[in-house]
Amino acid sequence: MKFGGTSIGDESAITRTCQHIAAEEGPKLVVVSAMGGVTDLLLSASFSAVNRRDYVTTLNRVEARHRAVYEAFSISAVEILELEEELAEMLQGIAMLRELSDRVKDRLLSMGERISARLVAGALTARGHPAQAIDAWDLGLFTDEHYGHAEPLASVDQSIGAAAAALPEDIIPVVTGFLGRTLAGSITTLGRGGSDFSAALFGAALGVEEIQIWTDVPGFLDADPSIVPLARLIPTLHFDEAVELAYFGAKVLHPRTIEPARKAGIPVRILGSFDLEPGSGKGGPGRGTLINDSAAEATIRALALRRNVHTLHVHSSRMLDRLLGIFARHNLSVDVVATSEVSVSMTFDCSSSMLEKAVAETSLFARVEVSPNRSIICIVGEGLRTDPSLLARIFATCAANHVPVHVISQGASRLNLTMVTDAVAAEVAMAALHKDLLPGR
Repeated sequence: MKFGGTSIGDESAITRTCQHIAAEEGPKLVVVSAMGGVTDLLLSASFSAVNRRDYVTTLNRVEARHRAVYEAFSISAVEILELEEELAEMLQGIAMLRELSDRVKDRLLSMGERISARLVAGALTARGHPAQAIDAWDLGLFTDEHYGHAEPLASVDQSIGAAAAALPEDIIPVVTGFLGRTLAGSITTLGRGGSDFSAALFGAALGVEEIQIWTDVPGFLDADPSIVPLARLIPTLHFDEAVELAYFGAKVLHPRTIEPARKAGIPVRILGSFDLEPGSGKGGPGRGTLINDSAAEATIRALALRRNVHTLHVHSSRMLDRLLGIFARHNLSVDVVATSEVSVSMTFDCSSSMLEKAVAETSLFARVEVSPNRSIICIVGEGLRTDPSLLARIFATCAANHVPVHVISQGASRLNLTMVTDAVAAEVAMAALHKDLLPGR
């Protein structure tokens, strides 16, 4: 059972989370993120410290968030205060040296999860459900040394299994998400959203019945509800469909969560932690979204929207290998790509600071056009493989609503069709396509 930041954001959220945990029958393992907003506050404090600006005010905000919880549940604060003291010393050191390495940043960011695990374990224990906070590495999650986006070691299933076998049977383990440690002892992070991935790694290694991701929405919806108010819950998804939706904008699930679950043959269920009736996640029909390897329905399942991307149009012949080498050196991930003999069109996340350097390097041998503030609309469903008429309907709907399509690509899985368009037009397209392709499901 993994609970994200909003699910443990304050005293009332933690109370509700404890009710969900207690209601789940049988043995369970809980994975938690930092309290909602704390990771961003820690990043802000570290950037202030390295630039010799006031970081103490931000640190005080973090400590106040934690204090409100341990005082509300009468939790012993000894371990929490020790971690907060270590955090303050780290920030002081960053300010003195004016240096923030990726290794130090990972250790600093780990404090959010390490403290939240102790808060949730304390709250469970205070409510009569004995629990123990465990740092991920003490449960066998070891990684390589790629700080900020570490990869689990190949032996992680064995190390997790061995560590779990030593756990007391009468306690609920509350484990830090997002974190790992190298064999040399350095703390690492798995990247933002990595707590979902952590939960899947633990679940797969332990052979659990179900991996549950508890979040602030009731499951996967078939469109963005801020654009389509009538967006509906999707009861079941195939693993492939869930990955496509997660990658292209549905923020319900980290895409990498599916890898270990699929390999181990374990279903993943998305559930809403703000459900007013806490109970067993698998205890009734219609609860959340169940993701497994059952045959996908031959239709359109959902639409996803990814905002704030750059589109690059590169004009040169015989240069695809060279381009990919440049992007790899600058740690850039291509979202959508379309190629011809003399040009390549690609999209990248606008947040990447390395994009400018990659564009400058590419411009030495090719003409590069950069189009900012684009959006990707993604249509997902098995029907794209089996029903040729769906493509005609999609393009007709876009044309009727004057949606300009700058790049179009059908994924290798043929389960998704992605179109790059203007930011405003993307929202128009989502609303119109939902009305046409997913009426009254």
